[in-house]
Amino acid sequence: MITDVLRIPFADHMLVRVPESVDPLRVASAGDNLTDAWRAVAPALERRPGGKVLVIGGGAQSIGLYATGFAVGLGADRVDYFDDRAERLEVAEHFGATVHRIPKSRRKSILGSISDRYDVAVEASSQAQGLRDALRALRPGGICTGTGYYLMKNTGLPVMDMYATSSELHVGVSHVRPHLPAMLDFFATSGFEAEKVTSVLADWDSAEEAYAAHTTKVVLHRPKLELAGAAG
Repeated sequence: MITDVLRIPFADHMLVRVPESVDPLRVASAGDNLTDAWRAVAPALERRPGGKVLVIGGGAQSIGLYATGFAVGLGADRVDYFDDRAERLEVAEHFGATVHRIPKSRRKSILGSISDRYDVAVEASSQAQGLRDALRALRPGGICTGTGYYLMKNTGLPVMDMYATSSELHVGVSHVRPHLPAMLDFFATSGFEAEKVTSVLADWDSAEEAYAAHTTKVVLHRPKLELAGAAG
């Protein structure tokens, strides 16, 4: 997951420069979680501008919070964030979402706690029940993206509900590179404080202890490496 040096083939095309005005620590997760959250929100809100957004947080901890901040920053009419952890609810509220605390056990539906219907839903609990709730909470034509790992053998999707509302479900690996330019431009112009999601900021040499913390988001930092022969 982390490395001192990484050789990038065709780097001029594969990599995207961080804008000068953006602190690299703010976008430390641009190669993974940040962009995963962006692709769950930005394309959908482009199709449903000003729409209402539901985020069910928990399993994909940082992704749900990043998605919440993006949804607010991209002009969603309302963003509702559901989670069982007070510290994540606090971050979501800081970003401007309406927060709802739910029981720690995710085996039961929380649909009874969801009073609205949404244009966009981000399922970040990594639970089959969360996926079912998110899909059933969509308005006609709504778009749901699952950002977690669904390890159970039978997820049991509410296909009849999806059919009746002509809703969409997107699951799969996030393809980062195509989304990076637009997302980094958003950071350059919005001032979105993605670092509020970071729960542990550690030196490179403390990586082992940092990853053992089992917390919402770990970010490692170190002084810039000066590689021999890099200029040539």
